[in-house]
Amino acid sequence: MNYLALVQRLRQETNYANVGPSSVTGQTGDHARAVSWVADAYTELQNRYPWRWMRKEFTLTTSADVDTYDYTSAVDGGNTITRFKSWHFGDIYNPPKSYLESAGVGSESRMTFLPWAHFRSIYRIGEVASGAPRFITIDPNDNIVLGPKPDAAYVITGEYHRAAQVLAANDDVPEMPSDYHMAIVYLAMEDFGLYDAATEILSRARTKGRRLTRQLERTQLPKMRMSGPMA
Repeated sequence: MNYLALVQRLRQETNYANVGPSSVTGQTGDHARAVSWVADAYTELQNRYPWRWMRKEFTLTTSADVDTYDYTSAVDGGNTITRFKSWHFGDIYNPPKSYLESAGVGSESRMTFLPWAHFRSIYRIGEVASGAPRFITIDPNDNIVLGPKPDAAYVITGEYHRAAQVLAANDDVPEMPSDYHMAIVYLAMEDFGLYDAATEILSRARTKGRRLTRQLERTQLPKMRMSGPMA
């Protein structure tokens, strides 16, 4: 469902009006509240967990003697990243990788993530020789920092989490899996129920919303994995 269809479904489920709305823009009164409730519900849902659908791949090409990069230095599918929330470097099964650009992807190797305090104690003390970056961290400003400092152009690949998609136009479609779009409507219904003191609608929204959200969690939360053998 697109944004307008979600708002129309909210109207149908709550019966706050007989028809409409015909657009998500230029509304007043009850329709304006419905438009806002749906947009807010989707934003709230996206920010609830590190959903799999919000994880994207990035590519960063380094410059010699530069070890710190913000998200605007990276690209996603060839486009500069604009909706950045956080880097995803903690997956031991799919860590960031790097290769010397002039050598090609065949020289690619895995990188090791270090917490900032640990990284700083190694690469922010004295003179450290430049070379092929083997370690990666995130500084307090959410910049990528590489160690050792690159001695040439390297290509770094990894994953990041997008910031929330904001619904604005009639045809905007939530990026979350379409099977669960009604979870947005049920969450918006809770706002309606609280605003209008509609106990029955509030109860129905919470019951059906929890049921559908649990299904979404099963398919879109990171999978639990068994740890490796102890040394």
